[in-house]
Amino acid sequence: MSFFELQEAMSVASSQRISSFEDIAERVHFRIENPRSTTGFMLPWGKCADLVRIRKKELSLVAGLAGHRKNTLVSQVLLWLSQQTKVGLASFEMDLEDVAEIMIYQAAASGNAPSKTFVDNFIEYTKGKLYGFDYRGTVAPLMALGIIRAMAEKGCEVICLDSLMMCGINNDLDAEREFVSALTGLARSLDVHVMLVHHALEKKNDGEAQIPQRQTIRGNGAIVDLCSTVFLVWLNKKKMELMQKAETYPEPLDEKEQEYIDTHCSQKLIVAKQRYHPFEGAINLWCHPSRQMLGSKGASSVALDFTK
Repeated sequence: MSFFELQEAMSVASSQRISSFEDIAERVHFRIENPRSTTGFMLPWGKCADLVRIRKKELSLVAGLAGHRKNTLVSQVLLWLSQQTKVGLASFEMDLEDVAEIMIYQAAASGNAPSKTFVDNFIEYTKGKLYGFDYRGTVAPLMALGIIRAMAEKGCEVICLDSLMMCGINNDLDAEREFVSALTGLARSLDVHVMLVHHALEKKNDGEAQIPQRQTIRGNGAIVDLCSTVFLVWLNKKKMELMQKAETYPEPLDEKEQEYIDTHCSQKLIVAKQRYHPFEGAINLWCHPSRQMLGSKGASSVALDFTK
């Protein structure tokens, strides 16, 4: 077949997709009446309701430096979302029972070890609501895509892959772009939200005090371009170290140290990109012994309602 004939064939195939706005009038009215900015699953913190949401047919990226509690934050988000829809998690970096442990403490809203009865109630609650992929280690890209499809077939509407570096495409920028592009296609075709956990680069000489930015996300810049929403996770390690110092040593903190603890949040969830909402910025959070992250200083942690 000649190049001209190929063009003709593509023209015939494309013509079926060429529409006027009149042809899609019903879809246009629906979108105007249901703007993306006010639809979707809400995050655990009430102050986020009008700022950012998790929507089906979209891909989000959750990135940050190692040790900045990405897994903890994602666990809380998925646990919260399980009250709104079925969710799935493929954590290739953690054993499934370790993921369950984090969620159980968060569900209990307490730093104390939960009772066996509570654990049993939690396990009963998760039936038909929360699914995990029971495997730790690197998987092939095709397997990762298959996991998303399998979880979608279980009815999961939010599916998290943790993490990109465990999907067998490290140091191959073209493969990363193709894989993330495939994730966006799956999210649309399966009518699910896909959440991808990834790592950020540590700037030289800045260390862990740096707050990550879009340009410090590892790998191909197309990853950010393809995602509808990009979250950056940052733990305030200076505050954590000062609090530990206060608990460990008999000498009281000096005035500046105590002021820092009193006036700074423990964690930041930064919305670095949103395709369908104008908000971009930092959402301040405070760590709780239950491993929950709270929306305001002094807020009470909330135990999971097993009756939902």
